Amino acid sequence: MTKTDDDWNFSNYVHDKLARPYIYGILKWKVININENVIKNLDINHGIDHILENEKGIRIHVQERFRDNFYKAYCDATLRYRRDFNPNPERIKSEFYKIKADYLVYGITNGKKFADQRNTLTGFIKWVVLDLKFIKEKINSGFIKIITRSGKRTCWVENKILHCPENLNPDGSSSFLPFDIKLINDLWGQQPIVAQKGFL
Repeated sequence: MTKTDDDWNFSNYVHDKLARPYIYGILKWKVININENVIKNLDINHGIDHILENEKGIRIHVQERFRDNFYKAYCDATLRYRRDFNPNPERIKSEFYKIKADYLVYGITNGKKFADQRNTLTGFIKWVVLDLKFIKEKINSGFIKIITRSGKRTCWVENKILHCPENLNPDGSSSFLPFDIKLINDLWGQQPIVAQKGFL
């Protein structure tokens, strides 16, 4: 099994066993069963992992990212950004560029991601549902700036602008952007934060 396959298996497990009851259940969002090939296409091309429906019958498109308890000290939600060393030019720009999901559902679980330790996954230490359209609008209007090669790993605020550093993953395969939930709340309040537990 490849690392990617293992990550997918972990994400699917957390979606089924934890996100459905402990996030979507609280929000009263219902997961819509979609043809597997359709969902794969939405994921690859638009960064959409699942389609849900709220109490009013309005469909919601979400991108999910889950972490195990190794990441419990971090205060941000992350999105994959670039794969500059990928031999396929179409895959250099990662989910940040293509994402059309309405919300990022990000959670830090209370157990380990490894297949032989899935029994340790019984809940979330923290989770957040972040309005991606709000975040993209702030990026487009200059109130969130992406900073490359800053030497910093976490976000900071200058002149009421949120600066988010591009961080390289340890294996060098890709980079990601952290979005500090507390700083987002300090700048814009609850508007971009649909719901959360443990971040604030």
